[in-house]
Amino acid sequence: MIKVQGIDHVAFNVRDLDQSLKFYTEVIGLKITQREPSKPGIEYFLDCGTSLLGIIQAKDLNDSHLFANEGLGANHFSFRIHSNDFEGFIQHLQQHGTKIEFAKKRPKSWSLYFYDLDGNKLEATAWPLEDGIAENKRVKEIYNPYTKSWSQYA
Repeated sequence: MIKVQGIDHVAFNVRDLDQSLKFYTEVIGLKITQREPSKPGIEYFLDCGTSLLGIIQAKDLNDSHLFANEGLGANHFSFRIHSNDFEGFIQHLQQHGTKIEFAKKRPKSWSLYFYDLDGNKLEATAWPLEDGIAENKRVKEIYNPYTKSWSQYA
């Protein structure tokens, strides 16, 4: 049996390659990789930890296959971030006008759901237990992006 070592890359089509490159490098903080040759105007591969994110210029702008909440096909993919960066990342996305769906803290994992320029659903995940966050900070909270506030939930 072959042992899968992890995700090598995720790639998807975008409406405007240059604007998407700007979003993923300036807002998310990824860098164009040196491991894989990029083809300006066609595609870029960006370093994302040990994996790559590929963004490819869509050819048919009338046909959309967005990452969606329901139905078959892709739903979202997640970036891993450190728990100490979690709330700062929310503020950073808001400063850049990024649409945030919500964020949720659970004792073992924290999730932030947001959208790129083409409406693809993205997530940032933190693992507070693994990151050494104190137990009293690992509470059940949900973030409302409209009120920019946290509230506890059952």
